[in-house]
Amino acid sequence: MKKSRYWLGLSLSVFMLGLSACSSNPSLSPSSPGTDTGKAGETSTPQQTGTNAANSPKGGKATIVFSTFWPDEELKKAKKSYEAAHPNITIELQDVVTDDAHLEAELQKYVTATNTAMLSGKGPDMLALDMLPSEKYVGQHLLADLSGMLKKDPGFQKGDYYNNILESSQTNGGLFGMPLSFFLNVFIGDETVIKQTGVPIDDKNWTWEKYADTLKQLSQKGPNKVSAGSAPGAAASEGKEMMQMLLGEMVKENYSHLVNESSRTASFDSAAFTDMMGQIKKMYDDGVFASPRGGSYFNSKNINSAWDYLVTMKESGKDSRLYAKPRAEGTTAGGYFYPYKVIGINEKSPVKQEAWEFLQYLMSGDIQPAPERAGFPINKKVYEKQVQQLLASKTVKTYEEGPLHGQSIPVDPAQIQLLNGYLSDAVHPVAFQPTKIEEIVQKESQAFFSGQKPAKDVAKLIQNKVMTYLNE
Repeated sequence: MKKSRYWLGLSLSVFMLGLSACSSNPSLSPSSPGTDTGKAGETSTPQQTGTNAANSPKGGKATIVFSTFWPDEELKKAKKSYEAAHPNITIELQDVVTDDAHLEAELQKYVTATNTAMLSGKGPDMLALDMLPSEKYVGQHLLADLSGMLKKDPGFQKGDYYNNILESSQTNGGLFGMPLSFFLNVFIGDETVIKQTGVPIDDKNWTWEKYADTLKQLSQKGPNKVSAGSAPGAAASEGKEMMQMLLGEMVKENYSHLVNESSRTASFDSAAFTDMMGQIKKMYDDGVFASPRGGSYFNSKNINSAWDYLVTMKESGKDSRLYAKPRAEGTTAGGYFYPYKVIGINEKSPVKQEAWEFLQYLMSGDIQPAPERAGFPINKKVYEKQVQQLLASKTVKTYEEGPLHGQSIPVDPAQIQLLNGYLSDAVHPVAFQPTKIEEIVQKESQAFFSGQKPAKDVAKLIQNKVMTYLNE
């Protein structure tokens, strides 16, 4: 699988199209289809909402239509076991069978067909939102608020779940997509080399400004010392693209502060956003951005499981450790995460309660994925069982395609303990795939970073285009 890296004084691995940039881990790939929904190159239109006991011609039975882009073997197993325990429920899974040659076209067809179905009130009862413009659905009130269902459910035990993830996934107090799992977006650095510089690292509290200052100190005191005026920087031909990509990354990380999905408003014309652009330009001018030809003290990584964490740390070097990513000035302290396998329920579904009960089942401890499966489970007990499996095994096998070529490495309990803290501290959600808004920001910011227009003019243009998009 492809990994896109943009070196910005750090290596920013940016998710491109869906899962294609996650990892070389085969468990991240779309599952091999068990039941075809169409031929490669053909997309079936998402069907309308299902039937409940009141409108079913058979009476007493309910059908839940569940639409996903990727075929998912775990979901098929969950359907089978749930239907066996609930004979009055039929779960109709819809997905798309495709290949690399047709992937982009198929995804576009699927998104267009799903949008049309949802807007007409005939969309599926449940849908995976990872590849869909969920911000549009929230803004047009097409998704059910799951937070209300959680509060009314006496069987929901708050302590069994990562509530920092659930609460941070809300939009204006409403939870419109349930993340069944999540990835951590962190830095990995060489702890020994960093300590040798004597530069203090306060990653739990650093902002991008403090991070830039830390990088300058490291570049002056580290193994490859340079003067303050000649800090390693990107070539001019690389700088503009790097600044645009970093701005897009920062917009993703601060999306909820810039976009209100419910009211369909944005604040890209605010001082906070123009300051963000100015800060990135200053970082470039100060030589903070490392060239792709040079090294970096911190690399941005996406950790998708405890198993992946152990392997990634080993691949990164014997003295590697986790560090939190910087945050924008004025935002809450805490780490970043990618919501994964985010499930929404159609607000107009006639089987909303039945859909909610199946979603609860998907969240429950009744489903126990292997430790190698991508995504930290939203259910803490499921995660704890995965960790116990890893500790009991004492060793794990690395990626066959990775630099360690499938060799076994020991499981370090101390590393797992450190990871647990970062899981509990993650409070800033990052969109899984680039959104239309991110594309607008990256494209239009070019005029500022190339010196053609002032920040305020560019910010006003971005604001107008984003508002047009949100209210289409």
